Amino acid sequence: MKNHKFELLVLATLLVALTTLLIDSTVQAGKRLPWRRRIGRDVLTLHLAAHRKTPPTLWPDEPATPEPIDPKRFERALGTLCGRMPPARREKYARLVLEEAAQFGIDPFELGALVYDQSRCWPRTPNRDKKRERYGLTRIPIDLHKHQFENRQYQYFVFNSEGELNQQALDFQRFPFNKWKASKVEANLYFAAGFLKIFHEQAPSLSQLFNSVPYRHPISHWFYGDRVRDVEPENRVLTARRRLIDYYNTPEPKPIGTFAGVPIHSPLDGVPRLVIDYFGNKRGNKYSYGHRGIDLDGSEGEPVRAIAAGRVSFAGTDLPGAQAHQQLTPEEAEELDIPQMGPGGFYVALNHPNQFGTIYMHLHTIAVKFGQEVVAGEIIGTLGRSGTKTSGPHLHLEFRRGTDRVDPADPLAPVLVNPFRKQ
Repeated sequence: MKNHKFELLVLATLLVALTTLLIDSTVQAGKRLPWRRRIGRDVLTLHLAAHRKTPPTLWPDEPATPEPIDPKRFERALGTLCGRMPPARREKYARLVLEEAAQFGIDPFELGALVYDQSRCWPRTPNRDKKRERYGLTRIPIDLHKHQFENRQYQYFVFNSEGELNQQALDFQRFPFNKWKASKVEANLYFAAGFLKIFHEQAPSLSQLFNSVPYRHPISHWFYGDRVRDVEPENRVLTARRRLIDYYNTPEPKPIGTFAGVPIHSPLDGVPRLVIDYFGNKRGNKYSYGHRGIDLDGSEGEPVRAIAAGRVSFAGTDLPGAQAHQQLTPEEAEELDIPQMGPGGFYVALNHPNQFGTIYMHLHTIAVKFGQEVVAGEIIGTLGRSGTKTSGPHLHLEFRRGTDRVDPADPLAPVLVNPFRKQ
């Protein structure tokens, strides 16, 4: 019996290896592809399993690019997305994003979202990214593209109407392509815009040639090259793009529904947002009370908003062990130095009318204090991963009615993509 199981294990391993070999092969219909494979390596992911559980069909269509684009409004929106930066830098980045996007005919909101996702708009490339051979504002992967250049032209192929691969070339005459130039802001945005144009043109052909996972947008190829292996990076950039469009349009905050008779709003911008863990999940421990809220995917430092008008009943930190929870002002929280917090980290609790309460955990910063009155949509802190050991940044959100915990995914359904929801 043991030998039989061992043989099955060996056979399964061989099948996986053979499948991988076939998928990664550069042979199409018996002929070698006319370019060197672009394979994205060391792609950073934080909540891979949750994104893999979410089929692209669960996501609604992405919002259209606003037209015409007002440069000043775009600059303000990019500044809001990126956070604190000097006005001169904000103006420069917004102007260059618009100029390079226009030169190559791509969406500037996509390019701006890529800048935010990859570097948080910080101009210097940290050593950890240099080791990964990724440079500049958009962390251009040099190895992915350097073999496609010839005489400052990028060589790529697309299928024509007869099903034949035709060679195309895109000029990049302004700068030589290398890591030193890619580290500079202007050259980085120039190359990034051109590469996005190429991937948009190539995406249908690449889908025919390579066995990619189902994905929604050509931006996936930015990270993985010819064959898309996962969709988490794509979802991050598209979420940042929705936020950038929100900040550009500055719509009036509107309730998405009610709970306990109280109008409620989204806690995060750029909806819909992905649920990465569900209410009641015991996480393998059958004796556990289960997950007391839901976890929403997000980026460290993005604003967390009050779901409804109310009063701050707690703002502070969850201390480790049996120690009490500690109320803090925003200034005290910023100066707090605790090597290890309790599992909630920095968090805020709000009391709303009709015995309705909400709790926001794992915050990066706190923006309110105990006893403060807040209005719906007001920023109460920023998203983070305080109190966690291995998880990436996310918002743990709880709803309470009196002493009962309630699944937030039901009242917030209009602004969520929830792979755990029973259809």
